[in-house]
Amino acid sequence: MSDQRSPSNTELEHHPLSTHLDPEGKVRMVDVGEKPITARKAVATARVTMSPETAKALRERTTPKGDVLATARIAGIQAAKRTHELIPLCHGIALTNVSVDFVAIDDDGVSIEATAQASDRTGVEMEALTAASVAALTLYDMLKGIDRAMVITDVRLEAKDGGRSGSWRRESHEAHAHAAHHHERHEHQGHGHKHAHKHGANEPAPEAVAVDPEAFVLTRDAIDLAAVRARVAHASAGAVCVFEGTVRDHNEGRAVTLLEYEAYDKMVTAEMRRIAEELQRALPGVRLAATHRVGALSVGDTAVICAASAAHRGEAFEGARRLIDEVKARLPIWKREHGPDGPYWVGWEDARCTSD
Repeated sequence: MSDQRSPSNTELEHHPLSTHLDPEGKVRMVDVGEKPITARKAVATARVTMSPETAKALRERTTPKGDVLATARIAGIQAAKRTHELIPLCHGIALTNVSVDFVAIDDDGVSIEATAQASDRTGVEMEALTAASVAALTLYDMLKGIDRAMVITDVRLEAKDGGRSGSWRRESHEAHAHAAHHHERHEHQGHGHKHAHKHGANEPAPEAVAVDPEAFVLTRDAIDLAAVRARVAHASAGAVCVFEGTVRDHNEGRAVTLLEYEAYDKMVTAEMRRIAEELQRALPGVRLAATHRVGALSVGDTAVICAASAAHRGEAFEGARRLIDEVKARLPIWKREHGPDGPYWVGWEDARCTSD
């Protein structure tokens, strides 16, 4: 007879996984009926490593099975919608949006980013992870005829928003974990000094900064990086972090010669300010600024600049990263790329009529 015993009710009440166990220790689905409906979002990534020859064939669209990336994208989106059929204790969620993007195709592989969104009573982390995983599996299936040594790796959650636990970011989590480990190591080594850049016991906690409405701009002219940076620089800032997005010469294996952005100016600037208000409340002491360019842009032109300042570098890094993530996800800006095959809208089916 096994010497294992079922956990007591008291133990279950305090066990971190007790919501998935009934009083007898049996697995159950969590009842979320009483939870409020809120906006949910999650971003997950995956990586498929491959030989340089396979990556080159994928970029040049010379693989034997046709449009590999389009097939993988559709597979990822379809999988996200059926997550509850694959993962036993997941709830069925009415997803409002799923996107799968191939953010980089370099010499040794493909980086995948999947985003899932919903207004529901539970989160969409598993939907984003499933989308990224199945997109990666589909890439393998479509390319295995030329490269069976490919490896699927680094499937992980990058960010989530909404629900009782609020927002979570991997880079912030890892930075805090690294800082805690660094501090603990110094304490064990008996170092008697404190680092000047750490929040001291007598250092006041930072307060949320009011949004500067002039710091969020949509322009048809070249972006002045120094001007954007100046909007967040101030005497108490110990760090300024700037993200600059530029137009590259390819996207998802297609050559790009010109990029066009179109938008309703007032809608975009209003949304940028809403994003800033949310982030500056969530990140006390951080100041933000952003400028996005619209119109026709050539390869190498700057498309967007996001800047963040704070007393310390960790907060500045987090502010800049979260700002560009929200700008990319939420701004109502339409993008049309031009290449050898003509123009095409990114994220939309090309509605041009062709003759028979």
